Amino acid sequence: MSTRDLHLNDSADSISSAVEFVNQALSRAGMAKPSVGVILGSGLGCAADRLINAGGISADYVDIPGMPQPHVTGHHGTLVCGRVKDQSVVMLKGRVHWYEGRVLEDILFGVRLLAGLGIRKLLVTNAAGGINPKFSPGDLMVISSHLRPLLYTVPATFPGHLRMANALEMQHSRGLWCDVLRTAALQTKTPLRIHEGTYAMMPGPCYETPAEIRMLQKIGADAVGMSTVPEAVEAVSLGMSVLGVSCITNCAAGLTDQTLSHSEVTATASAVSEPFSEWIWNVVCGMKP
Repeated sequence: MSTRDLHLNDSADSISSAVEFVNQALSRAGMAKPSVGVILGSGLGCAADRLINAGGISADYVDIPGMPQPHVTGHHGTLVCGRVKDQSVVMLKGRVHWYEGRVLEDILFGVRLLAGLGIRKLLVTNAAGGINPKFSPGDLMVISSHLRPLLYTVPATFPGHLRMANALEMQHSRGLWCDVLRTAALQTKTPLRIHEGTYAMMPGPCYETPAEIRMLQKIGADAVGMSTVPEAVEAVSLGMSVLGVSCITNCAAGLTDQTLSHSEVTATASAVSEPFSEWIWNVVCGMKP
């Protein structure tokens, strides 16, 4: 057996162990099999807190076999299970990123765990910098398309790389971002301003330069961040329908005189936590099995 085959087996074993851990926790709590998954980005864990307050259960990532631990402020590393009205939901409060020095297998672990639990509808969120001049901090953007400039190529040794490549091809025929879920989200009432647009993923770890933002403007980006696209592609390749949402937490570099910082990102996310959580709650309610 080759080293690559051993690595594939180790990865599959880790996912299986994590799935078994969560299923046992659900069984002990008398909870139903989940139908919806949610990944919460920087500073956006308020929806998971609400789920706990509504009687949900939680587990720290460190206690889940094989689950990678985030090390970025605003990513708590907690899995939460509970009910949103008649929907059984699993929320991942925080994610790991490439700029933490992670490999793709780490970044996709959460999505694969959700797929192993049987989830077929995924809401994936992020904090993003606004590029579109109509966007302001505190607005929401439902993702209709995405860009991957200067990002990555999938290495030939990546487990499941052919499946992921096929998922990328499927974007051209039926779209990566689910039209039905996107339409429903745009029609869900919120006091926050809500837009639709194109999300650009950059690798980080630093914020983009003003020149890079000008480039992104010219190729059609409305918002920019450092996550979400690999998770969405993997989710589609595993048979999920995906809704992507960006919380605009700052204006991108060069568009204002303000110096960018992660504290600004988390502060803006915290300021809109209550209406954002309410909107997420209502969007999830509309994700019928």
